[in-house]
Amino acid sequence: MFIGGEMSNVYQHTGGLLLLDTSDCSDFCFEKYRQYAAERIADIPQFHWRLHEVPFGLDLPYWVEDENFDLDHHIRRIALPSPGDRNALVEVVSYLYSKHLDRSRPLWEIWFIEGLADGHYALFQKQHHCMMDGEGATRLIETLLDHEPDPPPREVDHSIADARPGDKPELWRQSLNAAWHLYRMPIKTSRGLYDTLRASIGKRLGSQSQKSEKATTPVTSFNTQIGSERGFVFGSLPLADIKVIKNHFDVTVNEVVLAVVSGSLRNYLLGRDELPPESLRTSIAVSLREEGDDAFSNKVTTRSVTLGTAIADPAERLRTITEEAERVKEEAHGGGGGMGQLEMLQLLPPVLVKALMAVTPADQIAKMAGANVIVSNVRGSDKPSYIAGARVTGMYPMSVIMPGGGINITCFSSAGNVDFGITIEPDLVPEPWQVIDGLHSSLSELLALTGKKSARRKKANTRSKTTARQKKGPATKSKARQPKQRRS
Repeated sequence: MFIGGEMSNVYQHTGGLLLLDTSDCSDFCFEKYRQYAAERIADIPQFHWRLHEVPFGLDLPYWVEDENFDLDHHIRRIALPSPGDRNALVEVVSYLYSKHLDRSRPLWEIWFIEGLADGHYALFQKQHHCMMDGEGATRLIETLLDHEPDPPPREVDHSIADARPGDKPELWRQSLNAAWHLYRMPIKTSRGLYDTLRASIGKRLGSQSQKSEKATTPVTSFNTQIGSERGFVFGSLPLADIKVIKNHFDVTVNEVVLAVVSGSLRNYLLGRDELPPESLRTSIAVSLREEGDDAFSNKVTTRSVTLGTAIADPAERLRTITEEAERVKEEAHGGGGGMGQLEMLQLLPPVLVKALMAVTPADQIAKMAGANVIVSNVRGSDKPSYIAGARVTGMYPMSVIMPGGGINITCFSSAGNVDFGITIEPDLVPEPWQVIDGLHSSLSELLALTGKKSARRKKANTRSKTTARQKKGPATKSKARQPKQRRS
């Protein structure tokens, strides 16, 4: 799907914006970063592979070694226009994202961004989604980053370092493979349709899934055709606050994230007088990996889940999301739901995927996929991260939007924060920073139900008290001695 689904207005690559604090790394510069990246990338064979595509898209392409690999084609630098604020940053990142990767080379690139208002730097990395899913991307990040400013040399895991591409097949072998796969395709597709139909009939005969049978996907202003431009906004929430809500309601972090997103979208659409009476739905990624499987690859399916935006009560909204999310995850892992659309598309050659996408009306795609918006939550490390000695202060994902879905909300948990990146079609989602503001409001609304204060507020209070003590100086010490004198 990621290969055949790419068109002039559809980009099948993901991105990541990393903000760097260089306060404790005075010699940080482009040359230092490039040397650092060159050493890391040399140990990751997948970054040296390119696609060898089958003529006319009649079969899946092959991974082969790029014999002309040149790092300068993949690591580049750019500066922000003045004043270098967050609006200038997202404008440049959106522009960089809105370009297809060159399929004649390995499908990734990194942009070194200078000119930020605070004097620090940023990195923007793009990689094609056919390389890896969210868990594979997390493994990649762990390989490219350090957890201390000046770490000792480390050995790359053998599952990464020993990976090898295939040989470039001769034309007769490509033709034979394509013919065999095309011959097998109707059999596999029929089997998948049979399994899905059988699961659907089982649901209708049973009583446990009556709610999901009646679920409908409304059409909003951003569920229509998209152009070729992308927009981007970002922000962070304290992971500690999300965990407080998780523990209070006995749910998962991912379900709290969905509820926070739900509250933000509900308020955004209410403010524009566009909230539909039916609840919006999202397509969540469900990993199909076995225990201990952490390879760079794609092993994921998708399932439709309600966002409960028609429900005003935030607690009830969270409960509704949780009930349905747990049910669909059980179905996906147990095979009870039959094949998902993503798995069905994987059976088709790229040329048929492209044809299907070209003829399907955009306003029907949301209904077919059962999703108004894509929401993805990727778990990272809870340790601080560094790149060439510079501390990473934020990792904001930028992901794929498709016709019929002009907004994608992806978040990445790292070092005590959940960093949200929202990718939009700018003509369909005006004033997108309101969605980021809405995430904060929605989180505060849920946190208030627990009776606990925000971890961010606690930190701010602690800092202000510390600053006050430092400012008082000797006077504070003299007050601290008085109780001792009274007790003696």
